[in-house]
Amino acid sequence: MDSDTLRRLHYAAAIAIGVFAAMAVHILLTVLGLGIDTVLRDARPSSHAEFVSALAWWAIAATGFIGGWAAGAYLIAAARERDAVYRLARRFLIAVVVVVSTAAGLLSKTGSAAGTVDVIASGTALGLGLICAFCGARFAYLNAEQV
Repeated sequence: MDSDTLRRLHYAAAIAIGVFAAMAVHILLTVLGLGIDTVLRDARPSSHAEFVSALAWWAIAATGFIGGWAAGAYLIAAARERDAVYRLARRFLIAVVVVVSTAAGLLSKTGSAAGTVDVIASGTALGLGLICAFCGARFAYLNAEQV
């Protein structure tokens, strides 16, 4: 496979992993009642609801960034054929994806129909995760080019 094509594929995979991680955290926080949608539930939100929503916003953003950066750094190490990192991280990454997707699937069974607030919160979390995962992956690849 062409080197440039492989690099772009790794870049897209790093972004996808970051978005996946951000959405898993969004689902977890929403099920726990600490999601972005906390501030949208009341007509007159309290400062506590605003604080909880702000923390959820930052948690989702940080998870997307760190997920994109970590996946990018891993894929760069694998592409450069660093065997120790590749062997150690390959099984760990597979285990994390399986565990997170299973937990998110179990926790998303709330039993309530999705309303406008849920759609707005989920769309916001998806956009935020996408932007931050892109930034994290870009950061990893920019650091790799300097080394």
